[in-house]
Amino acid sequence: MKSTIVIMSIIGTLFLGSAIANQHSNSDRLMERIQLLEERLAVLESRFSFASFMPDFAERFHVMHRAGEASDWAVASHELQEMIRLARLSTAIDADKGRLMEAMLGPSFEALEHAIEDSNHEKFETALTQTIDTCNACHTATGSDFIQVTLDARKSLSMRHPHSFMARKMPSGHSHGMSSGMSGMSGMMTTEPATDEHHDDADSAKHPHDAGTPAHND
Repeated sequence: MKSTIVIMSIIGTLFLGSAIANQHSNSDRLMERIQLLEERLAVLESRFSFASFMPDFAERFHVMHRAGEASDWAVASHELQEMIRLARLSTAIDADKGRLMEAMLGPSFEALEHAIEDSNHEKFETALTQTIDTCNACHTATGSDFIQVTLDARKSLSMRHPHSFMARKMPSGHSHGMSSGMSGMSGMMTTEPATDEHHDDADSAKHPHDAGTPAHND
């Protein structure tokens, strides 16, 4: 009887030891996966910022703009939905700026959606202007009011960087929109817009806002 109890105790001890060892092994693997995920997340966070995100959003906006002017409402609707999706995802890049972007652009998205659904050029132009004003107001609110978006292709670099260029000095204290807010913006000197000496083919465009043909950018 005693020998049976001893044998059972030994078996129980071995089983418990094996279970503990397996638990430690599983715990180690879990910690390794967590560490790997943290490293990958750090890499992703280092790649993306609002400065790198905005050109993607801007390109969608200007493809939508040109598609609407060409009465290609299917493409315009597609690009608008991508803009709405990107605005929603922006909170993962910067929660504060993302929420501000969603809140400020909400009415503009709604106006654009109604104009596209109605295939109404007049409403579409009004909604475009409203959206541009909202974008520039958002830039001002986040300390980047020197970045002014324009619909006029002759005044901008490209669809991904639709900035209106002016002769002005570098703003003091600007920290790339990270935390400075509006600090240092008083040091920015704005003068008359720089003279455009090279317009490429924009002068021959049929529409004053358009310097190219519509494109569908998936």
